[in-house]
Amino acid sequence: MYTVVDIVVAVVVIGAVVRGLVRVVPQGSLGLVQRMGRFQREAPPGMVTKWPLIDSVQLISTKSVTINLAPEPVITADNVSPVIDAYFIYQVIDAKLFAYEIQNPEVAIKNIVSSTLRSEVGQRKLADVMTHREQINAKLRQELDEATGGWGIRIVQASIRQVDLPKEMQQAMEAQKKADANKLAAIEQAQGAKEAAILESEGARQATIARAEGEKQSLLLRAEATRQTRAMEAEGEAQAVMRLAEAQAQAVKVVNSAMLDLAEDREHGWNDERMRTVLQLKQMETLAAIGQSPSTKIVLPAELQNLAGIITAIQGLKD
Repeated sequence: MYTVVDIVVAVVVIGAVVRGLVRVVPQGSLGLVQRMGRFQREAPPGMVTKWPLIDSVQLISTKSVTINLAPEPVITADNVSPVIDAYFIYQVIDAKLFAYEIQNPEVAIKNIVSSTLRSEVGQRKLADVMTHREQINAKLRQELDEATGGWGIRIVQASIRQVDLPKEMQQAMEAQKKADANKLAAIEQAQGAKEAAILESEGARQATIARAEGEKQSLLLRAEATRQTRAMEAEGEAQAVMRLAEAQAQAVKVVNSAMLDLAEDREHGWNDERMRTVLQLKQMETLAAIGQSPSTKIVLPAELQNLAGIITAIQGLKD
């Protein structure tokens, strides 16, 4: 009969044998199988069989690892001492090289990052370091890739996280920033005043032009109105002269007709009244000739203004 002790011992022995024969490699890791201390093969995640007491399995993580560097003071080309806080992320891509080609790789990577930062920052002024940080990061990744290529490591990211300035430098930069802001505000205010003055001057010029144009149009309209008024007056005077000339011509026709009638009347002799009438008719004829000019104004004597009376007198002589 087996006792409890015997059963426990058997279980322990069987567990030890199974443990010596099988090893589980978790996800995110690679197993390096070594036989008597010598590399045999890589084992992917899962169950790995090995010889007990002869083979051993070393687990290498393939996950990305983030390493923060301690803040480190550096000196720029213009003798400023900022404190730079950087970090890097690496990942194992070749477990064999990582296990056998480098000892304590994180310390080695930290030293490379520190020396690269000192070199790159020392060649630049502080303003260049603040504004061209990505160039420093690119140089840092390049140096790390060249150094870690034979270690089975891939640098995922390496960059400057923060640049802290000395207190005195921060105060000086704040003062410079404030001065630049005041300068910019003064420039903008002067520019605004300049633009306002230009706009005001342009507005005054446009208003002057508009007033001059209005006065010009007013003068033109007044001149045109005066011209039309004078033209209408001249036309009225011309029409009056023409009507007078027509009336005088009509009177001359009547006078001439009467004179012809008197000349043809052989029965009556010449007397003083007939002679005076003939002279008045000749005077009328002369005035009619003078009135033919459009620019001549005729003023008839009072005794000649009544043509009807003259005609009546002539008709009386004929009778």
